[in-house]
Amino acid sequence: MKKIIFSFSCIIICSISIAQDNDCNYFGLSKPKTIPQDFNPEILNLKGSFKFNVEIKKCDEIYFTTIDSKENIYISNKNNGKWSEPKIASFSDPKYSDADPFLTKKGDRIYFISERPTSQNDENTDWNIWYANNENGMWGKPKPLPEPINSKEFDEYFFSISDKGNAFFSSNRADGQGSFDIYTVKVLDNNTFSEPKNVGRPLSTEKYEFDPYISNDESFIIFSINENGNSSLYYSYRNKKNNWTEPQNLGDQINITNQDFAPSLSKDGKFIFYSNNGKLKWVSSEIIRIPN
Repeated sequence: MKKIIFSFSCIIICSISIAQDNDCNYFGLSKPKTIPQDFNPEILNLKGSFKFNVEIKKCDEIYFTTIDSKENIYISNKNNGKWSEPKIASFSDPKYSDADPFLTKKGDRIYFISERPTSQNDENTDWNIWYANNENGMWGKPKPLPEPINSKEFDEYFFSISDKGNAFFSSNRADGQGSFDIYTVKVLDNNTFSEPKNVGRPLSTEKYEFDPYISNDESFIIFSINENGNSSLYYSYRNKKNNWTEPQNLGDQINITNQDFAPSLSKDGKFIFYSNNGKLKWVSSEIIRIPN
């Protein structure tokens, strides 16, 4: 199963995507400062299921993924102050596993990863990056991103895009420095991209780096590093020469279990969401220390 390194006989995995405006009240939860808090609105409880991935672009729409035998992305909408009962999103196929939703800033496209075949002749069961466009308020038919972003034999995870039009994702493709590395591509138009490039050291190493989430202005990136089955959250910022700095652990108030991963940022960049061993957490992005 994707990314979950520890072993369970049965795991329920959830990915959450929430769309928001800057003035969201976040389900009435108290907004955290530099001490992480639970992000646990009742609508997301799902009988205590394992959860990860929070993606926020508007206030009235939530995407999240849960599984019995497969991972599927669900949607709930807020109408007249009340959230609807979650249902599987139109672009998510119950026959296959889908995860890692990322909404563009305008909300007109959603990216996600899927194990579904990318063509009729595709017999591989690897993870690839897919997308669906919002057409007149409805999600259109999902399509896979083209090669070489997707590969025939390897996995691609966790697609995120900055305001500068640069996308970041992780992959275990053959040219990497470790089991999973971080890659970047330039978004040239709606479905044209530059050649993927390994970001290199210090972000990509012989370790297992995954779940990269880039900030809007690309001043920093948050991601997870897995070592010996234990995942912890790190960040790196660009220095005055525009180079990535050595990754820094987000600290023992964030990384308190062996599975701290799946970071994301609110639309305004004020909050970080992440998964703490299947429990959703959030914290002020002020914990990211970038020198002046």
